[in-house]
Amino acid sequence: MSPQEEPANTHPIYIKELLDAVPAGIIVTHQDGRISYLNAEAEQLFGYGLNELINQNIDMLLPDRFNHHHAQLRQSYIDQPSTRYMGAGRDLYGKRKDNSEFPLEIGLRSLIAEGEPFIVATIVNITRRKQLEERLAKVIDASPYGQLLVDERGIIQLINPSLLHLFGYSKEELLGKSMDILLPERYRDGHEKLRAGYATKPSLRPMGLGRDLTGRHKSGTEIPIEIGLSPVESDAGNLTLAVVTDISERKRLELNLKQANAHLEEFTYVASHDLKSPLRGISDLVEWIHEDLGNTAPEPVTKNIERIKVRIGRMERLIDDLLLYARAGKRAKESAAVDVPALIGGMIEMHPIPATFQILQDIRINEIYAAKTPLETVLRNLFNNALKHHSGINPTITISAEASGSYCLFKVIDNGPGIPKAAQERVFRLFQTLSNNETSGSGIGLALAKRLTESHGGQIELISNSDQKGCSFHVWWPRFARKDIDE
Repeated sequence: MSPQEEPANTHPIYIKELLDAVPAGIIVTHQDGRISYLNAEAEQLFGYGLNELINQNIDMLLPDRFNHHHAQLRQSYIDQPSTRYMGAGRDLYGKRKDNSEFPLEIGLRSLIAEGEPFIVATIVNITRRKQLEERLAKVIDASPYGQLLVDERGIIQLINPSLLHLFGYSKEELLGKSMDILLPERYRDGHEKLRAGYATKPSLRPMGLGRDLTGRHKSGTEIPIEIGLSPVESDAGNLTLAVVTDISERKRLELNLKQANAHLEEFTYVASHDLKSPLRGISDLVEWIHEDLGNTAPEPVTKNIERIKVRIGRMERLIDDLLLYARAGKRAKESAAVDVPALIGGMIEMHPIPATFQILQDIRINEIYAAKTPLETVLRNLFNNALKHHSGINPTITISAEASGSYCLFKVIDNGPGIPKAAQERVFRLFQTLSNNETSGSGIGLALAKRLTESHGGQIELISNSDQKGCSFHVWWPRFARKDIDE
């Protein structure tokens, strides 16, 4: 072939320009390790000039700790040459002219030129990637949730301290082991199939929807858990990041709440059937005794019969209040737009207010989205409580409503005698009253208000008025739709 017919891309000048343009270092060595060629990127990576490296042994570009193994590894490659990555599974480093080190990846392939065998090394500086991996590892290590990274075979590649603490193992006991060690034995046979199914269609999702998941502690104790899965692509293949959360405390609380609700339902049934029926029988007997005695009954007997009737009536009201309190723990789900001024105005109109009372309103919000009946019940109890226990001069009750973040803050403030400081901590307890006379209530109103408020995601507090008489009840009620209440 004449010089005119030689393809331009095979000319030595063009080959050098082409290799210098490659964004990876390229070093060509003789089989004894002497450097025959390096491109511009390799010069830049190691900080040497071309003339400083030609015919020098490539070992000078390696940290000293790798030198005594490198000749053996090079000979192993010469015996079985192939295109492959060097040091798979190990961290490799290069040494610059100033003796500083940097992490790298090396690809090897054999080359025959003019009858002589050479080794071509392609070098990539992976400092940036290593920094990102270290940051990711720090984030995973700092996570309060257990996290582990597994490959497609389920072998653990990375694990954080939170997961080690959760399952009771050391890092050495889990790294490189199958994640099946963290599963109860009855799940291990089926887990490989589930893992293979996830590998065919990886996605960001919770694991085991609709099923109770448990992990196995080193001691053999099973732990209720939730697991979130996330696919991770890497040079080592497709990996999966599993985030594991211990839900033992939540399960314990759910069980306690379920038992408490079951006991409350049982109590409700007993109260409505087994208590009311004897009371009605006693009431009938008292009425018959009163009829049998007629007008001949001595005055003390008549007075005692009337007192029995009053107490029977109080007992019946108490049972009704208890049933109302039991039902207050169930959230109402009929949330809708509530006209706040109309709600408060209607509540005030329903109460017989003495002429001496002054009722003030300070409404600064027009509408919220809530269950109207429970909210109205809470405000009515607070308003009625302020009316009933007010005995001061120029009695005044102020009702206000305003936005407070995602809540509506209602206040019921009076200038009455107030509540003694010693009694303020127990006013929301069941059956707590400030007086013990026959006409006092059952002491369930404030307890009912608290139970209704908290079961609907709100909060109620008694704020002591230090600068004036009376007391102030504050109710924070959610003013937007909430998933846990409205769905």
